[in-house]
Amino acid sequence: MFSRALTDEERQWLKELESFVKEKHAVLGSHDYSHVLQVVEYAIEIANHIEEEADPVVVICGALLHDIGRAISDTMHGLAGGAIAEELLESLPLTNKQIVRITKVIVRHTATSHVRPETTEEKIIYDADGLDRLGTMGLLRGFVDKKGSMMDVLERYMAKRVKEYDKLFFPISRSIGKQLDDEMRQLIALFTQRLNERKQSVEQLTLP
Repeated sequence: MFSRALTDEERQWLKELESFVKEKHAVLGSHDYSHVLQVVEYAIEIANHIEEEADPVVVICGALLHDIGRAISDTMHGLAGGAIAEELLESLPLTNKQIVRITKVIVRHTATSHVRPETTEEKIIYDADGLDRLGTMGLLRGFVDKKGSMMDVLERYMAKRVKEYDKLFFPISRSIGKQLDDEMRQLIALFTQRLNERKQSVEQLTLP
């Protein structure tokens, strides 16, 4: 649950932060602004259904800024995002403790940082981001802007996607994600079947 309600002042500068994030994500392909909004929505839903208390400012700022590092790095975007966000957050009316907590949320939302989420807020954003990798849209997002042959891209990212559901921390996250995971697995089964058919067709070709 959220530990408190947002103040009017917080709502105002969060809207300004949202505009900044929207601009930065305008050209980020599969991690565009719609992805950020979906993560924010999932994060709020998760926070509203767990017993552990979460600071709404830390959760919403963390969700808005979780992929900000992708503007400069795809491979280590969590660490890059933490560095970018720390300087940005210092310009906002936040306590030092809140800044540290939000920065850690950004760093730890992705396995590429090699630091597991520990706090409630960190786990919320990790789950919210993971949920948007499930379902039809989640699977499609995994294919956007990826390099390599169609078969390599499909096989590589489908193998990653089937592991996402089991990584979720909270029961509410698994409840939200169950139907999405089922939907995605059906698509993966279909794609896998079609890929195998294409491979077999190539192998069975008779050269003149």
